[in-house]
Amino acid sequence: MGYVEPMASSMSLQVDQQAVIESAGGAVEFLTRRMQRNQDFPALSETIRTLNRLSTSAEKSSEQLADVIVRDYALTNKILKVVNSAFYAGFAGKVGTISRAIVVLGIEPIRSLAASLLLFEQFASNGRAEQVKALIGKSMFGALLAREAADDAGLPNREEAFLAAMFHNLGELLVAYYLPDEYAAIAQEVADNDASPAQAQHSVLGVSFEQLGIAIGRNWSFPRAITHSMKRIDRGKPRKPDSIEEHLRQIAAFTNAVTERLATGMALGDKSMSELLLRFQEVIALDGERLGEVVTAAQSEYRVLAEVLVTSSSAPAALRALAGSRQAAAQLQKTDDEIADVALPDDDGGTAPVSADPEPILLDGLQEATAILATGADLHEVAQVMLETLFRAFGLRRVALCLRDVGKGQYVGRIGFGEDIDRYLKALRFPEKYQPDVFHVALAKKTDVHIEDLSIAGAGHGIPSWYSACSPSGALLFLPLVLQDRPVGCVIAEHAKPHGLQLDTGKLRLVRALRNQLVLGLQLRSKNTS
Repeated sequence: MGYVEPMASSMSLQVDQQAVIESAGGAVEFLTRRMQRNQDFPALSETIRTLNRLSTSAEKSSEQLADVIVRDYALTNKILKVVNSAFYAGFAGKVGTISRAIVVLGIEPIRSLAASLLLFEQFASNGRAEQVKALIGKSMFGALLAREAADDAGLPNREEAFLAAMFHNLGELLVAYYLPDEYAAIAQEVADNDASPAQAQHSVLGVSFEQLGIAIGRNWSFPRAITHSMKRIDRGKPRKPDSIEEHLRQIAAFTNAVTERLATGMALGDKSMSELLLRFQEVIALDGERLGEVVTAAQSEYRVLAEVLVTSSSAPAALRALAGSRQAAAQLQKTDDEIADVALPDDDGGTAPVSADPEPILLDGLQEATAILATGADLHEVAQVMLETLFRAFGLRRVALCLRDVGKGQYVGRIGFGEDIDRYLKALRFPEKYQPDVFHVALAKKTDVHIEDLSIAGAGHGIPSWYSACSPSGALLFLPLVLQDRPVGCVIAEHAKPHGLQLDTGKLRLVRALRNQLVLGLQLRSKNTS
């Protein structure tokens, strides 16, 4: 199905959203300030905002997306579990790094998965009320339904439909999680005074869930199509959509309505479900039979996600109902020990926590790099896999690849992962000409160097002054890259803590094997360009 979207329609959509937000007055700002007091809200906001600002096309975006994700140890593990589960059963072979997952699946699927898992992980954890867990579970199920419905409707981007439905009720989720007393007061207002939900929301908050969700969505840099999908659909038959944005909004409304009914235990053949299909018949290319197939497919995907994501032995009834069969619902009641990840605390000011055992991560990365080279993939992909593997295995502050720039006669930082990486890469350049410092000695002698405490080594003991200026403390590993007996670059890995890089013989052997795969990639590139 194609659309010719008139300019007037696009302009009216933009003005309409702005009017909704402005009508909320200072209430949105007040509520946002309240939520900002919660220590996890600013971090969640910044991560989602960063994900949304990434371009979908440039090669640099895949690096940036991987960098954003791998800094969150728990999120990385969740995404890799989902990618390697039956949820993406059509892709052969194990995926061991986020960098590889982006190559295999594309930027958009991984970005939408990351955004939704961030929200799920945040709102379904920390011992919050069952009601919040039910809300986020329903949002996830509605998103799965929307992705299937978007395919049937011929929409070009099923991942956008997934996000539109996932964040359709963002405002309600935020209030339920961050402002639980107000959320309870709204429910009480509806029960005691027979008020409509919108009236109760305005009475308690001074703003509707819809207005709050749109305002936060815009602050999080969601595209207009996603924030537009947060708008409620008036009762009665919705008009035939004249834009992709309006179609996404109506699909989000429909799939969330189906999910609400299923969560109460309603059967697909119920009169209310038939009436819903009739109401949205101009929007949804589904009849009763096809809706049953779509719901079954979503339930199957939902159960797979539940195995990865649900970490509570007392899953709310709404989540169990959405799982489908009794046997499937029972899967949601496994104990925490059976299905929960061990997410180690982050006490290094943003540094990724070290894996309890780096060797499995190193082995996965080595196998992945070897497989990439065997398929003839480019050097860039091999380098990303190697750097990400080191970053995750050792909980590094940052890791970077430097390559020799023959024209400029210097080594230059090319790609990397970690804290303030763009600034670090710009600073990471030093002359090819020999100077009496640790870096040049290591390159000349083709020797790996492990410095356990940069603060001591930097005090006139071999670390270049320019490097001490950007990394005055912590531990460092310097790995020369040698091609045909000549250094062509290096990998520099930093840990935030002195003595933080624990390298026994087995781990060092795997690190060197990874480095050798990168050198092999350089060698193959050299042959192809000669």
